[in-house]
Amino acid sequence: MRTNWITYIAILSISLLLVSRSTVYSQKMTHIKGKVIDAKTKEPIPFANVIFVGKNIGTITDYKGEYSLETQWPSNKIQALYMGYYSKYSDIIPEKNQIVNFELDPENYILDEVVVSSKRKRYRNKDNPAVTLIRKVIEHKNVNRKESLDFYEYDQYEKIEFDINNITEGFRNKRVFKNFQFVFDYVDTSSINGKPYLPIFLQENLSKVYYQKSPKSEKEYITGTNIVGSREYVDNDGISMMTDYLYEDIDIYDNNIPLLTNEFVSPLSNISPAIYKFRIMDTVDINGYDCIKLAFQPRNKLDFAFKGTLYIKNDSSYAVIKAKLQLTDGINLNFVNDLQIVQEFSFENNQCWVLTKDELVIDFNVRKKGAGMFGKKTVHFDNYLFNKERAEELYSGIDNVIKEDGFDQRKKEFWEKERLTKLSEQEENIFKMVDSVQSLPAFKKTMDILMLLVAGYWEFGKVNVGPVNTFYSFNDVEGFRFRLGGRTGDKFSEHLRLDGYLLYGFNDERFKYSGSAKWSLNKKPLKEYPVHSIMAMYQVETNFPGMEMQFINEDNFLLSFKRGVADKLLYYKMFKIEPFKDWGNGFSTTVNLKHIIQEPGGTLHFDYDDFSLNEITSSEISAILRFAPNEKFYQGINYRTQIISKYPVFQLSYTQGIKDVFNSDFNYGKLSFNVFKRFHLSPIGFTNFEFEAGKAFGEEIPYPLLFIHRANQTYSYQLHSYNMMNFLEFISDQYIAVYAEHNFYGFFFNKIPLIKRLKLRETISFKAIKGNVTDKNNPLITDGLMNFPTDIDGNTSTFTLTSEPYVEVSVGVGNIFKFFRVDLIKRVTYLDNPNVSEYGIRARFKFDF
Repeated sequence: MRTNWITYIAILSISLLLVSRSTVYSQKMTHIKGKVIDAKTKEPIPFANVIFVGKNIGTITDYKGEYSLETQWPSNKIQALYMGYYSKYSDIIPEKNQIVNFELDPENYILDEVVVSSKRKRYRNKDNPAVTLIRKVIEHKNVNRKESLDFYEYDQYEKIEFDINNITEGFRNKRVFKNFQFVFDYVDTSSINGKPYLPIFLQENLSKVYYQKSPKSEKEYITGTNIVGSREYVDNDGISMMTDYLYEDIDIYDNNIPLLTNEFVSPLSNISPAIYKFRIMDTVDINGYDCIKLAFQPRNKLDFAFKGTLYIKNDSSYAVIKAKLQLTDGINLNFVNDLQIVQEFSFENNQCWVLTKDELVIDFNVRKKGAGMFGKKTVHFDNYLFNKERAEELYSGIDNVIKEDGFDQRKKEFWEKERLTKLSEQEENIFKMVDSVQSLPAFKKTMDILMLLVAGYWEFGKVNVGPVNTFYSFNDVEGFRFRLGGRTGDKFSEHLRLDGYLLYGFNDERFKYSGSAKWSLNKKPLKEYPVHSIMAMYQVETNFPGMEMQFINEDNFLLSFKRGVADKLLYYKMFKIEPFKDWGNGFSTTVNLKHIIQEPGGTLHFDYDDFSLNEITSSEISAILRFAPNEKFYQGINYRTQIISKYPVFQLSYTQGIKDVFNSDFNYGKLSFNVFKRFHLSPIGFTNFEFEAGKAFGEEIPYPLLFIHRANQTYSYQLHSYNMMNFLEFISDQYIAVYAEHNFYGFFFNKIPLIKRLKLRETISFKAIKGNVTDKNNPLITDGLMNFPTDIDGNTSTFTLTSEPYVEVSVGVGNIFKFFRVDLIKRVTYLDNPNVSEYGIRARFKFDF
């Protein structure tokens, strides 16, 4: 049984939560804070290093000279050191909270020389040589980056590794590891922060990159990918997408650095003097270059910015030779204890400065204490070739990443020959360890339990039963819904998937069921891109008109709780055939042939002035064209989980209902268009913007076949639904809609004393839709049409949007306990409609860094 990348993260998280409890009690934290000052002037010393002696664990002081260190792996002594001062040591008591202050003696002061000193001045950009220097670097960055060339190409070798860290005796002795003790023979110690760690996953990518300046194009041709991990439980595509999601390529010359789904302001950003404080520390030799060591810290520790050091060539080129970036202690970032980026540059072919090595290490942790996980990414660059133009087809096409045929099937001999650097002994050991672990029955049992908790399915050979969270739900019309379902797994077939369920409603006393079959038409597994498949489904079910839960099963128990009156639903019998194909370059098509019989349920009726229909029969053919250039996603069996990027997503769909085909009752057409785009506005977050429009063609179309606008009567906040709108409240046959949401990511909260400790994040949103029902489909204007629904007392409960747009706005606070977002929503218009509220509070679960 495989699962998607989100499940993989969840499994890791739950695993860490399960194992961390004993770890906390087995080895306590040592927390030391204090201040480093000048012994003579008593002024604070910023950028001083404070480290545990004999350990790779340390930090630097901020502009107040203050520091804070916390670890489970201390030595019994710490050291404070700063250029021009004598270092000092202090004994500490492990596993205790302590305050240790240092007063450093200036070297020139001890030598009793004549010292000219001045009082500490307030940090200013004006007449600050460090700011002058960074501005020179920014001024020259366009000539110091390889994008200044007309053409370039190079080889790239990338390694991504995940390790469990904080391996303590308590961790080793846990009962769950009784049969896995041998894996701890592979434990090593981190050179970054001294934590013991156990490698569990390794991915290698080998590629060739080609760049053309005009027209601008950069293409990465992946020639090989090798993944070492539990293939039975974690699929390669899911892991590849997860690593792409976490570790985007980092270019410090860009104004913003995408990392962990957030945008950090680069110290080389054009606005960096407004975001950072800089200080010249020393002149040093780096890889044979005479460099100026320039330290930097963000002015606000909670903002998405780094602390660290730049080594800048000490001449008129102002080229960056090396960069070391780290997180500040108080940054508003979840599940990350530590992070370090190291990049090294070299002057290649006597032409240009280029990146030769890129290292990223992230210390993930669900809780501040206990077991966590290292995520490491190392990229080597070699064989640079400049200004050599290649054939045009090498730079053409929309996709920026192209995978060569057989890229994931390379043999051992290929990797031994093509790797730009050899694997270390420990990396080689990962292969042996993973194979050994997967052969143990205890491993399978443990993973099956975790899969049930996270994915909701339990594996019985070739069949998976679930999802368990849909076994029980309820609503006002059907009463309690008991459901049992399952699907075939990959052990049955990777090219054919059978899925189905049976449920019973205890109030309406009716059975509902669904059965579907989906198979691959291109001989590839159904979860492997590009997908070319066809699905056939027969379903007898119900739905609330206008309810659309994206990526959430509507049978979810928690979504059974609804506000207001929700007593109108549709019973339907549907048969559909749905071919789907990826055409490449982000373009895909879906064709849908559907025959559906809809029957009103609850208080819903299909009433005309002088008669009623028991059901509506329609036969439709639909086509959906979707264009998402450079889209990254996880391909599931029946869905795709998209990674939102800077590229827009377009979708155009058309549905034609055809009368008299399989006894269908109506002719009609429905055209809709949607475009989505994310705008990054660092350092104040990002905005999601969506525009949508639709139009129905035909006349005398009954309301169930028009556009029923997406409403939400649950207490969950739905991004793409109108959260204060009732089901079936508004109908249109033509409309336009806009949706905008800005996530400030703590830009304001981070500056408010006390509040900033909570690391909350602000969100605002605006949703509006304007439409109407034209006269030929409007029963309020034209006689002989199906009437709009009414409530139980005969009062109108469904309306058009003719008079004004429907508008709702919201203000939200996110990152509550790191997982929850709560929004206060105000409905602005149509407040006189029945059973509506002006204000509402909705909550949403959200996993985010």
